[in-house]
Amino acid sequence: MTVSTSTPLTLFPLGDGIGSVSLVQHVGDDKMIVNAARVSFGGDNSKPLDVRDEKLIRYLLTHHHGSPFEHNLITFKVVCPIFVDRQMVRHRVGVSKNEVSGRYVELQERNFTPPSFRKQAPSNRQASVEDDGTLDQEAAARIWVEAWRNAFGAYQELLHLGVTREQARGVLPLSLYTESYYTFNVRSLLHFLELRDHEGAQYETRLFARAMAELAEPFFPVTFREWRELHAQG
Repeated sequence: MTVSTSTPLTLFPLGDGIGSVSLVQHVGDDKMIVNAARVSFGGDNSKPLDVRDEKLIRYLLTHHHGSPFEHNLITFKVVCPIFVDRQMVRHRVGVSKNEVSGRYVELQERNFTPPSFRKQAPSNRQASVEDDGTLDQEAAARIWVEAWRNAFGAYQELLHLGVTREQARGVLPLSLYTESYYTFNVRSLLHFLELRDHEGAQYETRLFARAMAELAEPFFPVTFREWRELHAQG
């Protein structure tokens, strides 16, 4: 089954009306996963998914038999800040990506500003903690906005001078929005979710991972149910 690209389902993880995850298309379902596993001994069939099939999906997940989960695809269009995209793009096994190019087009003035700022975790270099009231939120927001506006203004001035787009983009901030098509198979998506919807992942990236899971889960409900139950058990 494939979802039409004409009416994509869209979620807005950051709540600003810009950052978004859209379901572009999907191919396959839970039955496809079961058939891919059963074909090894000639047991694939066109019958509706049944209890035996559901047990097989749980077995495959429990014992890390991953290849049956690769015979499908889910394509998302993701609009996110560059710093979020750079966390996502690290996952390339079983994932295809195409991104808007600042060499070919003039980039839009779309920037993410956090609704609130977090503090650096005292004992973890890559983690953050909620503000305990000691962080000057107004000053942080002012510095952030001034920085990205100055950077984007410099980008536009360079273009006006005739500087090539591929060089002018070098002054743009990581908070600028970029957009990409990401295509996963279910195996690669579950691996991505394990790492990017994890308490150690950056908060904004976790929001995008959750949106992707929310859009994909209705097409593979048994797989996601069993996967969540197994992870809840530790």
